[in-house]
Amino acid sequence: MDHFEKTKPSNQIPHQINDLESTKKQESFRQNASFAEKILLNEGMFTRCGDDHDIRKITRARIENMLYANSFELSETPVNIHIGRQGINHWIWENKVILDIPTKVLKDYLYQKMTNDAFAFYNEYIMARELAQKIAAYLKIPISEILDEQLMDNEVLTYLSKSFATTGRKQNLIAFVVQYAKQTTMHDTEKYRLLFTPLGTRKGKPVHPKIEMYMKQLTKEGKSELTIARVITHINSMLFWLVNTMKDFTACELHTVPILSIKEMHLQEFRSYLLKKQRKGEYSSITISECIYAIKSFFLFLQKIFGFPDPAKKIKSIKASRYRFRNLPTEEQIIAFFNVIEMYSENPLLECIAFQFMLTLGLRSMEVSQVSWNDINMGIRTICIHSKGGKHHELPLAGKLYRDLEIFQSITSTSKYLFGDNPQKSTRELQNNYKLYSLIAGWAFSGGLHLFRHCFVTNLAGQSPPPQALQALSRVVRMDTVSLYTHLNQKTNWLSQEINKLDYSYQGGK
Repeated sequence: MDHFEKTKPSNQIPHQINDLESTKKQESFRQNASFAEKILLNEGMFTRCGDDHDIRKITRARIENMLYANSFELSETPVNIHIGRQGINHWIWENKVILDIPTKVLKDYLYQKMTNDAFAFYNEYIMARELAQKIAAYLKIPISEILDEQLMDNEVLTYLSKSFATTGRKQNLIAFVVQYAKQTTMHDTEKYRLLFTPLGTRKGKPVHPKIEMYMKQLTKEGKSELTIARVITHINSMLFWLVNTMKDFTACELHTVPILSIKEMHLQEFRSYLLKKQRKGEYSSITISECIYAIKSFFLFLQKIFGFPDPAKKIKSIKASRYRFRNLPTEEQIIAFFNVIEMYSENPLLECIAFQFMLTLGLRSMEVSQVSWNDINMGIRTICIHSKGGKHHELPLAGKLYRDLEIFQSITSTSKYLFGDNPQKSTRELQNNYKLYSLIAGWAFSGGLHLFRHCFVTNLAGQSPPPQALQALSRVVRMDTVSLYTHLNQKTNWLSQEINKLDYSYQGGK
């Protein structure tokens, strides 16, 4: 368990943070002084600032300052207007539907959905916008120039029935357009018949039973739908290659491949195939790296479930840089986001606490949904975080987050978890509400909820802490993992400050 602890220097590498009973007492990370000296001499990683980087002089006060007294410390000025969740629909209508949806038909369809829950209405708007984009691409005109007559044209409807109406909701939208056409035109309504096959009679692609088991496990772990879809695509690519290349599996379909019959030699051949694709420039190194990782994780899961030898155990991973610079929200944008929560959330206090956990302490969304009052000690101001791999970490509570927890504790009824008794459901609700709040706040940042962890680590690294403290507070096993979350190019640093001091104005002389 990572925790703060009052201790003398020892021969252990720092990894624990414990015992937060007094902020007045000197507390330090356990550390190996020699090891720390070698890391701290690594110039270019952290600025040399004398005793500021002596691992033995890290106190709780300094740790709290790193976590809470930062540029993202939120304003505690209350928002006077509380509109509530239903107000999100009106915001989407005024700011998105009116501007983005070109025809009266689609606007009428969305107007009928205004009484839906906010996230359901948001999805209807996204679907209508997608349909408009499809039509614009088909007719080769700007979206703003689409007319009702073009939308209701039989040729366009035929195209949409084949390329767009792939789900029940999308078919309902097309059915609305067809019905609208029947009621508002003098043409033969027979030509407006539905051209798509009802979903009930369609046969979707069957999913391999063991892949379905793995999907359920990933969902249980709180992985996003996009992540799960990407992982399954990689696994299916391996099965597709086996069926079309290896004689042992040519008689199989994807959903009937005997997974437990896949051997190491099959996977080695598939790895060689991927590398050939990379050399030809058809696959990027990161795509291949993610594919190998997905396959290794899949077989490790099966090995734990069924106990058979893992054929991917000796398959070498493929190294690829996973770093991608991200633009991060500014202090003003962060405050705007929390103001949106205050205005539109049905439970502003609780949701502000959830997002503060991610922003201030770097919690992952699933970790947030699993926080319970048993993990929080308001007396010594600590929180125990249940992380990946069954690990537990303790971090300090302070600032606005601690004060909000005090208020929430005084008004809440007891339940197992702070954010609901079903962590998976709580995670989905946080993900959905993030999309709504970020839309209203004007955010266009990639990364979903994980963006807050990027903000957390970047802000922490920008304060130049000792690397051991940065690793411990970020709760990662490897120091190089921290680098994936740091995006300091956009942050003010010593170099940019010094450059800004230069005076380029002409003052005469030589």
